[in-house]
Amino acid sequence: MTNTKMKIIVDSTSDIPEEFVKKYDIDIVPVYIQYDDKMYADRFELKSSEFYNVLREVDELPTTSAPPPKDFWEKITDSVKDYSSIFIITLTSKLSATFQSAKIAASKMKNVKVHLLDSKFGSGVATFLSIAAAKLSRKGVPAEEIVERVEKLRDESILVGYVDNLENLKKSGRISNLKYFVATITNSKPILELRDGILEAIGKASGKQKAIRKVISSLMDKVNKDKKYDMMITHGDDIETAEFLMKKLEKKIPIREKLISHLTPALGVHLGIGTVVVSLVPIID
Repeated sequence: MTNTKMKIIVDSTSDIPEEFVKKYDIDIVPVYIQYDDKMYADRFELKSSEFYNVLREVDELPTTSAPPPKDFWEKITDSVKDYSSIFIITLTSKLSATFQSAKIAASKMKNVKVHLLDSKFGSGVATFLSIAAAKLSRKGVPAEEIVERVEKLRDESILVGYVDNLENLKKSGRISNLKYFVATITNSKPILELRDGILEAIGKASGKQKAIRKVISSLMDKVNKDKKYDMMITHGDDIETAEFLMKKLEKKIPIREKLISHLTPALGVHLGIGTVVVSLVPIID
């Protein structure tokens, strides 16, 4: 019998927990992190539990680089014998060259169908998109329909959070020195949203508690009251706040799956310690 199953491949910024990687046989292509003149594969050679301690100690901010096309090509070729098609979901192409690397790798493949999806997000949204694709594949849904349904989920997804400390965004060039100075003297924490692949500031708050309230308020303005969601909260080594926020949100939003995880090092480099991000994806039957 011909195998009709689809192989799901994501990059490491998906923040997908290891239990779901194993459960749904999802492959991860790592983003690379460089510090102290060494290159580390995100999640594989540098774990979140180690990374945030490193981030607290280094004088010079680590840098990140997208995986080369070769890394995607190797994952694809390893999967061809067991899967009839491949579905690659990456971090938003407007913040990373990862999607382009996957596209180059896919263009080199012959006699295998490779579907590519720019998640327009990352973190928890990419996690739930990949899980949804895997579930549909196991139900025997045709590949093209899987892609269409996952695209629809993506377009209805929400990602909002706040940055606790602007130091890393300043060092990585994401904000100006003036904005950093103003935010620092006012203890201002920007409220951020990923929308159409672009990271945008949608507000600010003076202090953590106000930032949490603004995140909740923003999410409540955006959710579809007629839908139920999967929710993932990712954090820059601040699990207490993530758990507190989860308890608040699950009383306000109909939730099925509830996950809490570290922001993977490739995202933590730029967003920094104390960042908290909420991802909401409509559930799929």
